[in-house]
Amino acid sequence: MRVMVFSAHSADFCSRAGGTIAKLTRDGADVKVVSLSYGERSESGGLYTGNQSYTLEEIRRIRHEEATAAAEILGAEIVFLDWGDFGFSFTPERAKELVHHIRAFKPDAILTHHGPDPVSVDHDSTYLLSRRATQMAGAPGLESEYAPHGCRNIFMYEATIPLTEVEGFNPDFYIDVSDVWPIKVKALEAFHRAQGFLLPWYTDVAKRRAFQASRLRRGPIEYAEAFERAFPWVGDHLPL
Repeated sequence: MRVMVFSAHSADFCSRAGGTIAKLTRDGADVKVVSLSYGERSESGGLYTGNQSYTLEEIRRIRHEEATAAAEILGAEIVFLDWGDFGFSFTPERAKELVHHIRAFKPDAILTHHGPDPVSVDHDSTYLLSRRATQMAGAPGLESEYAPHGCRNIFMYEATIPLTEVEGFNPDFYIDVSDVWPIKVKALEAFHRAQGFLLPWYTDVAKRRAFQASRLRRGPIEYAEAFERAFPWVGDHLPL
C-alpha cells in the first residue's frame, strides 16, 4: 500500500495522523508526506519566546530538522515545498505541482486536512489544493511526465482543535493507535523547540477520540485518531 499525506505545516501530519502513519509503515506501507510550508510564522511560537532571536531562515531550518526527525521516527518519507505559511493560497499552478507528486508516487490513499477551515487559511488552502490535485491527477488530458493516477480514497484528519464544530468536522471512522502510541509520542517530542504544546494537547485529543471509539466498539481503547471520508464507501461487500 502507498499512502500520501498532505500537511499544511511541518507538524500537522504528525499531530493529527502520526499514529495512523506509524501503523501503516509498521505493516509495510510506503508513506510519503508532502509539507506545503514550515509554519515558520504561525506554527513556531516556541522559537519566538524568551531571549531567543532567530531569523526566518533559521526557523525554517529548525522546522525542517524537526519534521524530518518526526517522519523518520514514524517510518515515512517527507518532502518540503516551502511555500511559506500565511503566504500560499489556491492557484492552478500549485494544484498542478501537487498533481506531479500524486502521479509520481501513485498513492492508494491520501490523507489531508479537513475543509473548509475558517480557523486556518493554510489548512483551508491545503484542503482545496489537495482535493483539486487529486481530481486533476486522474485526468488523461492533463500534460505530465507521469501517467494519470486516480485516487478516491481520500481521508480528512482531525480539524483545528478545539473548534472542530465550527469547521463541521464529522468523523465517520476511528483508528485505534494505542499499540503505536509510544512511537507517536517520540515523534511529537521532535517538535519540542517550536511547538512544545503538541504532546500534551494531542494526547488529550487522542484520549477523547478513544473514549468515543471505545463506546462505538464497546471495547477498551486508550488512544485513537479520527478521520472523515471525502467520498462514500463503494464496494461489493460491507466495509467490515
